[in-house]
Amino acid sequence: MPQQTILVIDDDPAIQTVLEIALRAAGYRVALASDGREGIHLLESSRPSLVICDMLMPGMDGVETFNTIKSRLQDDGIPIFITSALQRKPWFADLEAEGAVVLQKPIELDRLLHLIDAALS
Repeated sequence: MPQQTILVIDDDPAIQTVLEIALRAAGYRVALASDGREGIHLLESSRPSLVICDMLMPGMDGVETFNTIKSRLQDDGIPIFITSALQRKPWFADLEAEGAVVLQKPIELDRLLHLIDAALS
C-alpha cells in the first residue's frame, strides 16, 4: 500500500514539529504549511489523504481554510481534522455537521493517531 500523506496546516512551529515526528513515526508522509493559503497551495502537490488544520491562524483562519479545502476535496472524501485551543464553541457543531473532526488542543497524540487510522481505514 502506498504511503499516505497528511497535510498539517498550523502557524505554530512547535506543533508542526510534534505532529510531523508523531505522524512520520506512525508511517505517514507529512506535508507542512504554516497558514491556510500555503496549505491550500500545497493541496495539489501533496495530494493528502487527510488534512489537520489549526483553527486560529493569521490571514486565513481554520474555518475559512476548511471551507476552501472542503469545496476542493469533498468529492474525494478526504477527512479534515480541525484543531483548536479554544474551549468548545456552539459553532463547532456546524463544522462537524459539514464533516470536520474538531479536536481540542493540547492534542493527545495517541488519540489523534487512533482517529487518523480510523478515518483512513
